[in-house]
Amino acid sequence: MASTSRAARSQNANLSQATPHITQVDDKVRAILNYILDHSAEQIPIKEKDLVAAVGDKIELKKRLQLVTELLSHRFGIIFKQLDAASKCYICTSETPMASIHELTAAQRPQLTLLYIILMYIFLRGNRTEDCKLYSMLELLNIHVDEEHGYFGANLRKLIEETFVKQQYLKRERSQLSAYDDPKIFFLWGLRAKAEISYEQIVQFASKLLNQSPRNFDHQLAMAQAAENTEQ
Repeated sequence: MASTSRAARSQNANLSQATPHITQVDDKVRAILNYILDHSAEQIPIKEKDLVAAVGDKIELKKRLQLVTELLSHRFGIIFKQLDAASKCYICTSETPMASIHELTAAQRPQLTLLYIILMYIFLRGNRTEDCKLYSMLELLNIHVDEEHGYFGANLRKLIEETFVKQQYLKRERSQLSAYDDPKIFFLWGLRAKAEISYEQIVQFASKLLNQSPRNFDHQLAMAQAAENTEQ
């Protein structure tokens, strides 16, 4: 009985692998596209299970995902890709990445400026920094996360700890050496930040903000690139 079950599973796997990709737009392709486009502006990763719900079946989704990815690229200039090999989440990024923070609208600029400051600090700290050190650095810039700021606005702690984390621009890690130690929270670059923003862009941002030559950050750049290669 068990061998029969294994054979059936193997046959189903072979059938799913042999299932051809859909090459023509149908109602299910439109449903997937509409869902992605409706949610892409939020910049929160899109879960595979939500795309399955849009078409009713995982196999139907897999058959159409290649076409959907091509349509998003050709018609909308959107790169649709999986966050990483183990993830069942996808993100949307632009095919023409922003060349300068000044290309943003007045409403977008404060959030991304704050994000760049945070990513810069994490980068300069070896790509990992304790939350209290990050907040101390921001206070030196007269940015208090629990107070409204004239340029960056209100609810900055929520923006950093929730919004940026949900959007995968930042990653929060909890660390506790022993049961007798207080837990510590660390910030790292999130998967979306790595996909959308290069270390070279952060070096250029840091050199302008700190009025230093980009070559002064060669050591941090080499360390960050080495760490990234190790992860891959």
